[in-house]
Amino acid sequence: MSCLFYCVCRHPKSELPGSLLGVGGRPVYQVAHRGLSVALSEIGLADLDPDIPRVKAYEQVVLSYHRRGAVVPMRYGCVVEQESQAIQLLEEHGPRYETLLQELDGCVEMGLRVLLPSGPWAAVIPGGPEARREVAGPCPPDPAAAADRLGLTYLTARKAHYASQDRWTTDYRQAAERCREQFTGLYVKCKTEAPSPRLPLLSLYFLVPRPAVESFRQAFRQLTETESARLLLSGPWPPYNFVTAGPSLLQCPT
Repeated sequence: MSCLFYCVCRHPKSELPGSLLGVGGRPVYQVAHRGLSVALSEIGLADLDPDIPRVKAYEQVVLSYHRRGAVVPMRYGCVVEQESQAIQLLEEHGPRYETLLQELDGCVEMGLRVLLPSGPWAAVIPGGPEARREVAGPCPPDPAAAADRLGLTYLTARKAHYASQDRWTTDYRQAAERCREQFTGLYVKCKTEAPSPRLPLLSLYFLVPRPAVESFRQAFRQLTETESARLLLSGPWPPYNFVTAGPSLLQCPT
């Protein structure tokens, strides 16, 4: 039977108390190699398709290990046919895993969602409703004049589109900067995911030392009193968004 790969951690690490169950209710165990270990559980490929209970069970295993020390979480669905493949991964990427564990040691991830006001995008999309209404007026008898008018309307809409896009980009960058300034001194790293016009949700991820979590929450409460946008704080979590060393470190050999 295949094995589902949850995370990499340092070894020796004491076994978790009790029986830790993973996806499909199967026990989780560790395989060690050169000072590192991986968390595995047996799984049938028919039981691997992601659904809410399976993903939650997977996250709970990673969280259980993370409570006891730094981890490099794998992507859900990382499967090895044999334990020797997990050891091979540690053999090939062990130094990089160790570097990541040093960077993440003693830290957790805190997530901040910022719901920004929607920009006036619908009115400035070239060929959108506003542009069509402009073109739909009385048409000059001269076909050349009609073509000129259509071209002018299109160019005007394009100009308005890019001007609005620039304002939107400026607004979300300023919002991100205000948030980062609020948490100055309380995080090690920060990653930002830009919003889109159709989903104006700005996401920031902070790598926070464990002792600073409560101070981080207090800073968030102060931010909600001064920031007009709607804010949502989540965490602490394992540092999923700070394991960015490349797919080869996060996926198992095939």
